[in-house]
Amino acid sequence: MNMHRFLSAAFCLGLSAQGAFGQEQVVPAYSIWDVVLGEPVAQAPDARVGVITCGTNGGPPGRELGSFTDFMTCAPEESGLREVQFSYDDEQDYVARALELEYKALQGGTSVYAHPVIVSVLVDPDGIVQGRRIVTDDRTEDMVRRTAFTLIRNFKGRFGEWSLECADVPMRDGEQPVGNQFIHELCTARSPDGNTRILLEATYLRKRGQQARNLETQEINTGYFESQTRFEEVLSPYVPAPAP
Repeated sequence: MNMHRFLSAAFCLGLSAQGAFGQEQVVPAYSIWDVVLGEPVAQAPDARVGVITCGTNGGPPGRELGSFTDFMTCAPEESGLREVQFSYDDEQDYVARALELEYKALQGGTSVYAHPVIVSVLVDPDGIVQGRRIVTDDRTEDMVRRTAFTLIRNFKGRFGEWSLECADVPMRDGEQPVGNQFIHELCTARSPDGNTRILLEATYLRKRGQQARNLETQEINTGYFESQTRFEEVLSPYVPAPAP
């Protein structure tokens, strides 16, 4: 961020700091909800986001891209769509910290309902955005990651009019509860007009090998659990992809 841009933003944010006091989060310049499905990815504003990369289906960033329009350099998924991941512009986050405002800035620059997430758009070979994907970010401290599975509640509220069909997925071989909790919920729905499908998945469990204690030292194993929420929305005839 150059100094002129920083000072301008700081001045504008400073003028509204009094009114912003106590708010939950700074609104990003361009978020995953600003993406319009069915429109060319070229309409996504490169200058209003942070880093643009190829996506890895909820994993860390892949190849860095110069623009959303470079989507064809990303490997296609089984559906034929290409995933373009992006981070939110963190300018407001830095300004808020510089001004020492006592409210929560964007966590790590990219969050949804105050949960750190990885966001991406799914683009067809013609450059049309066919979907969006949101996966909670595992690269956070344990206390934050532990609540990641609760994000599904916000998505249920947002899409409550879509007649969600939800079911609990039975415990699979090798899986265990975290303490006395085992959560694996899967929800699907179609939009009222029938043109869009969504998939929601939340997990809070231990996978094979993720023991609560070290069997040799009896010390608590930090971070040995999975807590995640996954959201995918695609236009028909595409179908949301399951977790890898």
